[in-house]
Amino acid sequence: MHLILWLGVIAGLVAVARMSPGRALVWMYIPVLLIIPDTFHAITPGLPDPSANVAVMIPIFFATLLAYARFWRPSPADLLVMAIATVMAWSEYVAAGYSEAQNLLAGTLFQSVAPYLVARLAIDREGLHVELAKRMVIILFAIALIGLFEFRFGWNPFLALPERTLFAGQGLGWVTTFRYGFARVAGPYAHCILAGMMMIMAYRLNRWLEWGGHWEPTFRRFPNLPLSKGRIISLALLVGSITTIARGPWLGGLLGAVFVNAGRHPKRGNAFAIGLGALALLAIPGYLAFQAYLDVTPGTAMTMSQETAMYRKVLFEKYYAIALDHAWLGWGRNTWPKIAGMASIDNYYLLLSLMHGVLTTALLVTLIGWMSVRLFRKGMSEPVEANSLAFTFLGIIIAFAVSIVTVYLGEAVVPAFFLMLGWAEGYIQGKGHQGISGQQGNSTVETPAQPFRFKRVIR
Repeated sequence: MHLILWLGVIAGLVAVARMSPGRALVWMYIPVLLIIPDTFHAITPGLPDPSANVAVMIPIFFATLLAYARFWRPSPADLLVMAIATVMAWSEYVAAGYSEAQNLLAGTLFQSVAPYLVARLAIDREGLHVELAKRMVIILFAIALIGLFEFRFGWNPFLALPERTLFAGQGLGWVTTFRYGFARVAGPYAHCILAGMMMIMAYRLNRWLEWGGHWEPTFRRFPNLPLSKGRIISLALLVGSITTIARGPWLGGLLGAVFVNAGRHPKRGNAFAIGLGALALLAIPGYLAFQAYLDVTPGTAMTMSQETAMYRKVLFEKYYAIALDHAWLGWGRNTWPKIAGMASIDNYYLLLSLMHGVLTTALLVTLIGWMSVRLFRKGMSEPVEANSLAFTFLGIIIAFAVSIVTVYLGEAVVPAFFLMLGWAEGYIQGKGHQGISGQQGNSTVETPAQPFRFKRVIR
């Protein structure tokens, strides 16, 4: 039954035959990406094993290239994304051979490069900034509400129901974890920290929509609610983040919020100086307090939070030396040496260095830094009243960069992250805030013809 995921290719073909590549991304790919867990795959002998979002992306990616490749002028960010995918595949080939490298290359192509390039080439050109943001926010708003069930009962319907019906034996490695007596909501993203990252992303996008007046005043079916539609969605996404009980995304979200809100201040320069100065002042006592928190006398009982923090500290110290043994290309995706009792690497920068070398990690850090600097400059060049999407992207990227210090970058968060990077790059290279539609997000930008269309022959 798991081969049913290959129907995603047909769904993607129908989408690109009926609409432009950008709209196919918004209306077909985004719901699949955000709702269907990436942990489920179509196990296909002799071929890579696609997840649902990979299957849908295949035709959308090629349709985008057909429609827009002639307009593409590669940027440093484009080259960095491709370099990351290439080095990862070469690293896997050196460590584990052609078969594993083939599978990894297919995964990085359709979960990193393809989402990046489709968003990069299509969204700004088709004027879909508001439409894409709304689609992502509404879906994650619904997932946040469903997450209240998981938070209360500790049972994840997004994983349990498909596993019992269509994907027997897949997804069993993901279990609901608990903290402070509550279930930590993971939703379709398998891990609570990954779910927290997605909620922060949606919250930031929704605040941009709310500030820009892109939402209707009320929900159509509930016109008498005391709060506006945008405010209700913001509160629900905030609750969705809280129910993950994931401190990494909380911290990343707070740091991202500093940049977003400083960018909205009439005196931006002063706001950034005060915000960054406050962060610098808090960093020193925060670090000292953290060290004191971990300074536990041997044999003394530790809280669960102390145990988690101590585990990450010891883990980094031990695996750091192993990573340096194969520094440039790493040990391979599944062949890096495991230390007994420390199979889970709760730091993606360290894990990436172990698997694919410090070169890949350096490329990723360079990409994040390059995009952050350019988004900051882009936002500063736009008027305050423009409600800059650049600062929203900057806040999201910072939140992700901080969060993956505490978790691996995996599942649907990988294509979501690269889609955000491609969307941001397209925004920087394109029309910027002038290409964003006004109230209610009615696009006035010309939509290109579809790359191919089925002819109707039956009437």
